[in-house]
Amino acid sequence: MKKIILGRKNNNLKYDFRETCFGIVYKNNEFYLTEKHNELSLIGGGVEEGESHQETLKREFIEESGLTITECYYFVTIDCFWYTKDKRNMESLANFYIVKVSDEVIEPTEKESKLVKISREELIYKLSLPYQKKAIELYLEKIETND
Repeated sequence: MKKIILGRKNNNLKYDFRETCFGIVYKNNEFYLTEKHNELSLIGGGVEEGESHQETLKREFIEESGLTITECYYFVTIDCFWYTKDKRNMESLANFYIVKVSDEVIEPTEKESKLVKISREELIYKLSLPYQKKAIELYLEKIETND
């Protein structure tokens, strides 16, 4: 397992903790994201108790995008210490997977979520979460060396 640490943990501070899983979908020269509350994000979310990473991804993809996962490969884990917009110290243990999806799209079960497709050139500037930006940077390096 490849693990990267972003930021520095300050032992004098209390951190909220959340483990998450996100899928990186690059299909037909576009990245697939979800838009909620005017913010773009990779598709994914929090791991629920007793849930595997693959179960989390399958659930989150249906909830947020209406997409069904056909293949899923582990990519990287990023442990990120950061300060949120709502002024909380946060530790996010984010697990990233390279995901392939079917062409069929159903209505997402989260009504506030919308599937968005975006070009490779725009992607890095549109993501706001630091650990997602880092994962995409790593992914782009990987596909550029394989092109």
